[in-house]
Amino acid sequence: MRALWATRAAGVVLAATAMIPLGTQAVQAAPATPVTATGAAHAQPSVLAIDYVAVVKAAYAAYQAYAASQALTLEEATQQILSAIDSAKSEILSHIDQVATADARACARQAVIDFADITRFTTDTLQAFARDTTGCVTRIESLLSAVSDKAAADQLGFAVNAVGPISLVARARAGFDTAGLKGTLVNTHNTIVAKLDPVCVTVTVREPGPVRPIVEEQITCTAYNGNYGWDARIVSPGPAGPPIDVNALKTTAAAGTSWLAAKAVLPTLQS
Repeated sequence: MRALWATRAAGVVLAATAMIPLGTQAVQAAPATPVTATGAAHAQPSVLAIDYVAVVKAAYAAYQAYAASQALTLEEATQQILSAIDSAKSEILSHIDQVATADARACARQAVIDFADITRFTTDTLQAFARDTTGCVTRIESLLSAVSDKAAADQLGFAVNAVGPISLVARARAGFDTAGLKGTLVNTHNTIVAKLDPVCVTVTVREPGPVRPIVEEQITCTAYNGNYGWDARIVSPGPAGPPIDVNALKTTAAAGTSWLAAKAVLPTLQS
């Protein structure tokens, strides 16, 4: 065991192609990535310039604070959503511009741009805007259900993350019911989570030890874009290490994707 962890301390891991016997089976070692002091390793994700997840959570939470508990007035909720969207508008529009489907890209971009003037809308304009943004959400839901390309699904996820709270508050200001839209958003975010869920693989590695072989469990979770989270624990000899937090590995792997935001807002939408 001392030899194994001494190797780790030097920042060396087994090569990704190394095959180590375990009984009658062969297992693949962990990716060749620098290892931290705790044995955890991960690929460097593409980090957004702003905390996109925090922005989206704040927008949905503001609407929910109005709708569920009246902790905010409708005007206060509107202002908080406006502030959240405005704080990340360039990043949001950048992701929307990558949506492959032209009509979904156009309706999402228009919703974000027009939303800045929502407090100035006439009644007729507000009602039209509420219907248009609702149509945008339902269009994206339909596309997400049909699309097989995960990169395309990811960009659609970013688009609906932004349009969702805009449409909710627009319908509320117009005096329209929001229950159907909210249910659609729950279904849409569940689809994002399912389509972009990182894939986790567990392997068991056996290495020579001073007395008995050292058996190690390794888990790698990989997002669709190749980013991954990795961690390991000693299983034997001696007491096994604490269980590996698979959710934490998925979060590392999915950094910079719409999966994180969808996971973050679902509890708010379902409350």
